[in-house]
Amino acid sequence: MTAVASLPPRGHRLLAWIWLAIVLAIAAHQAWLWTRPAGVLDSDVLAMLPRDERRPAVAAATRALADAGERRVVVLIGAPDFARARLAGDTFAEALGDGIALRWRVGDREQGAWLDFYAPWRGVMLTGADRRALETRPTADLAQEALRALHQPVGLPRIGSWAEDPLNLRGRWLAERAGLSRVRVQEGHLTVTDGATTYAVLMLESTASAFAVSTQRALAARLETAGDRARQVVPEARVLMGGVPLFAASAAAQAEREIHTIGVGSLIGIVLLTWCAFRSLRPRVLVTLSMVVGLAAAVSVTHAVFGGLHLITLVFGATLLGVAENYGSNYFCARMGLPREARWDMLRRQWPIVSLAMLTTVIAYALIGVAPFPGLRQIALFSSAGLLAAFVTVMLWFPWLDGDSSPPTRFGLWLGGLRARWPDAVALRRWMPVLAILMGVVLAVGGHRLTRNDDLRQLQSAPPALLDQQREVSRLLGLPGIARFVLVEGPDEETLLQREEAVVSALAGEGIDTQAVSQWLPSLRTQQTQGRLIARRLGEVNEALARLLDETLPAPVLAAEPLLPARWLAAPVSEPLRHQWLGRGADGVWRSAVLLRDGDATRDTARIRTAAGALAGAVWVDKVGEISTLLGRYAGLVGAMVVAGHLLVWLALLPRFGRGAWRALLPTSLATAATLAIFGLAGVPVTLFHLLPLLILLGLGVDYGIFLLEQPGRGEIQPFLSVSLAALSTLLAFGLLALSGTPALRAFGLTLLIGVTLAWWLTPCFLPSRDASGAPPAARTLPSSSRETP
Repeated sequence: MTAVASLPPRGHRLLAWIWLAIVLAIAAHQAWLWTRPAGVLDSDVLAMLPRDERRPAVAAATRALADAGERRVVVLIGAPDFARARLAGDTFAEALGDGIALRWRVGDREQGAWLDFYAPWRGVMLTGADRRALETRPTADLAQEALRALHQPVGLPRIGSWAEDPLNLRGRWLAERAGLSRVRVQEGHLTVTDGATTYAVLMLESTASAFAVSTQRALAARLETAGDRARQVVPEARVLMGGVPLFAASAAAQAEREIHTIGVGSLIGIVLLTWCAFRSLRPRVLVTLSMVVGLAAAVSVTHAVFGGLHLITLVFGATLLGVAENYGSNYFCARMGLPREARWDMLRRQWPIVSLAMLTTVIAYALIGVAPFPGLRQIALFSSAGLLAAFVTVMLWFPWLDGDSSPPTRFGLWLGGLRARWPDAVALRRWMPVLAILMGVVLAVGGHRLTRNDDLRQLQSAPPALLDQQREVSRLLGLPGIARFVLVEGPDEETLLQREEAVVSALAGEGIDTQAVSQWLPSLRTQQTQGRLIARRLGEVNEALARLLDETLPAPVLAAEPLLPARWLAAPVSEPLRHQWLGRGADGVWRSAVLLRDGDATRDTARIRTAAGALAGAVWVDKVGEISTLLGRYAGLVGAMVVAGHLLVWLALLPRFGRGAWRALLPTSLATAATLAIFGLAGVPVTLFHLLPLLILLGLGVDYGIFLLEQPGRGEIQPFLSVSLAALSTLLAFGLLALSGTPALRAFGLTLLIGVTLAWWLTPCFLPSRDASGAPPAARTLPSSSRETP
């Protein structure tokens, strides 16, 4: 009978070999993945955020605007005077070296080409003020103004002769265009002035993606070296840098530090914990093997499904070590003190228990993917695949690789023996009313003080110094933001430009400065209207001047053909705004983006939405507000899912545990409520990323209840040892995650750090007491042949 019971289940050997073949394929994929030239890791934050599936045009516009700036870096080098700023800028450019597109000087030919481009259309270009003057002012007043400009030529620069443009319409239009940018050309160098400080302006563009980790490292190092060289030559130089690649490099460096801290820290802690519990090399090696296989499988599956792997996913995945370790530790806890021949019997007993525990945990992780965040879905798949692979490794390989059972260690006996000293429901019965009142007060007060904060900006994790530099660069250059803008749509290019002009005019009426293509490329209707106005009024002014000067002035120059988008887009003058012309979409609609200048984040968005919403073809886009609203909506949904999840788990436990199912669930439910109450008492606003880990807590906490309910006796060492090792390993992983500099990951870690601790402590208190014997725990749980290992 014993011999039959000790045989492996039918087909187990074959399944173990099949799993070996799969693991070898995963290993080959890993070797290819990490050695190929293209980067594996991605640090693009937008890739982690939800896409606007209901408005694909808005999502495409947001992506296009982000793509336009993802490779660009702006460097400002300030000094007390232009000469030193120029010297520091030239030194920086020289130290930067080749391989990066750099623009910091403008030649005379380039300036001339910019001015000459608009020369054929000088007869159709007008500033708003000049248009109103031509529409309303008498001819005599305009003629007198032209005469004053002739005899007192002080004021705006004039392009061409006075006779060709007596009212200097072209000069004022070009000056207004130049005023849209704070950058000036001084002795062939791009500069910007702020009070007594002159800044050299250097604009860089990397040839590779800003979110490729290898590119980030190389670019950051070169910029730092170039900045040091500039400060060596001009010690008082102030170097400011801004751009997406700098934030991507900072995020990548932070993620790599956390991978080392969390991943390596968790691994070392778990290995030491396993060593203390079993004091044998084989369990430590096999448990580590299961974790390595789980992580490798998670990386391969995630890469295959998503085509890449985000750094944040990898940081979060480092915590998988603490959960994947549970299956291996449980195996060796159940195996403790048993002869090698009994391992198959033990496996048959453990299979339904561990399978149920694994299933609840994987479902809990998978539920994270319900939210429409690509990042969360990637994390859900990564975690579920990793846990499943670790589970399969334990169940299929460990019985074959296992050796003779190691005797229990003092640490294992002590940790497992704590169950005998833990208060249970019987021991707490006399204190139950007091404890219930205390718990009720804590939950009530904490719940009353609990607040929510769904603002996306609170998830910002960039270093303050980098944010300050970006804000200062934006202020000095007057750069518009891309998080909030007006998307303009039209059935054709002409309608699009007309609608864009209406948007610019409406926002100007609200005192809002904008950056738009139509400021440089008027619509055909505007060109025709202004062309007729200029021809008529300038003809009248020329006739009046001819009478006053007694000489004939040349007739106004009319444009031979209108300036159309295709010609403007092909010219170098369109480069600064080309990314705002989004072009024709797959639906046949033409689109462009009107950006807001000067601190768009602080604007009254309701006023802007109202102004833009009243215009045809205008859509106000507030990506920060939309995602914040989405965060709030899904926080409410996840809260409901947590409640429904507890009910579903209770129903799932009923067939196995019957009326006692509540004993496995209630500790986790109390831990969940107490965790939220602690946040309320501590004044920590709850976000979606505090609520999502409550689903994981449900899976982990119920596992503890399942394992302990299977062997509820107070003298049973192995179940409580297994649960304690699982809880400690999870706390090692998520406890370190609570130290993350990424707010979302820190919220995950902090929630599970508190929740898992409470679930671990509370679960034994709700178990039935079945001990009738007074024998010491070790005598009732381990075979007499087992000896303690010091």
